[in-house]
Amino acid sequence: MSTDPHRFLMPKEPRLSWAFLAGRSRFDHLPGFAQTVRRYLFFWARNAIFHSLKALNVSPGERVLVPAYICAAAVEPIAAYGAEVVFYDVRKDCLPDFSEIEAKIDARTRAVLALHYFGFPQPIQQFRNLCDRRGLWLIEDCAHVLRGQLDGRALGSFGEASVFSWRKFLPLFDGGELVLNCQRELDLEWGREGALFTLKVAKSLVDPLVEDGRHPLLRIPSRTIEVSKNVLLRLVGSSGRAKQPLAIYSSSASFDPEMVNFPMSRLSRMILAHSDIPAVVAKRWSHYLHLQERLGRIDGLNLLFTPLPAGVCPWVFPIFFEDVPDAHIALREIGIPAVTWGGVRYPGISKALFPQAHFLYENLVFLPLHQNLEEQDLELIAAAVRSVCQTGRARRNAARVL
Repeated sequence: MSTDPHRFLMPKEPRLSWAFLAGRSRFDHLPGFAQTVRRYLFFWARNAIFHSLKALNVSPGERVLVPAYICAAAVEPIAAYGAEVVFYDVRKDCLPDFSEIEAKIDARTRAVLALHYFGFPQPIQQFRNLCDRRGLWLIEDCAHVLRGQLDGRALGSFGEASVFSWRKFLPLFDGGELVLNCQRELDLEWGREGALFTLKVAKSLVDPLVEDGRHPLLRIPSRTIEVSKNVLLRLVGSSGRAKQPLAIYSSSASFDPEMVNFPMSRLSRMILAHSDIPAVVAKRWSHYLHLQERLGRIDGLNLLFTPLPAGVCPWVFPIFFEDVPDAHIALREIGIPAVTWGGVRYPGISKALFPQAHFLYENLVFLPLHQNLEEQDLELIAAAVRSVCQTGRARRNAARVL
């Protein structure tokens, strides 16, 4: 197996493929949502969080309750808006303690954010009941949701506002969405996408296919796009106008106020509109069950969610390793694109105040299961996880002997 952590044995994210693009538009509506909802496609889901506060008339200085286990990119837009972020702890099973949430509500609290971790439903009706009882807005963070239901109702339809991140599931350069389920709407001045940025997006979609080595013929269009982009970049750069969004990369984990009104790019919109969502859901469902069957047999490994509930489309496969610190690093060294949220932790979330969230940041590992993986990729993941567990067990036994 590869020992270079920058050269993985499989794609770490979904790749653009004809197999997952339909010939006609399939993304005209959100199943299970009212036809009257208002939808806004943004460059990033974090921008949608920012604008959800604006749509709900949250005032600067008012408080928003947010789970302590969350990517910093979801916290920064709330702070940038001027609201005060108040964290509530999350248990090791990624469920909230509602008594703690209740205790942290005061006269300045205006909204509660609930996150459906990895596509698995939170007790969202309980959140809804709490907000109704206390007169608060519910912001439903569906950044890990492609399609999902709870008790026959679509995830994302419980809150006054819900936020989706389509680029987490589909081969997009960018793409988040704000859905308003209440009588609110946004009046904003959208940013404009220039030809140079469109070329940048096009190249970003082609380059991963070339890097994978599975599509050698794509080197030609990739080079053509790069030459065209460089020519335009010199022309634009000479005028002193080569600024945002040209300097932005979709992998950035920070909130950029200059991009807050920038829409989803043209190419990403096109791919989103033609994506075969049912096929993507079916693949991810199958991959989750495959890994669940393989990994469930390994000693020293705990699965966060089992079994896979009906109506769930998982984003990743989350697991805990026993007695193997930094297991994701060991997996990456083998060639598996495993990650944690340890590197995207918001600075205000301390171990002393939020011990259970701290445990999740340190120990919960995300394995890929996206639709472009093959069965051989899943077997490589299972073998690598087994190897890391065996190594950890051997070290533990050796330490006991000493």
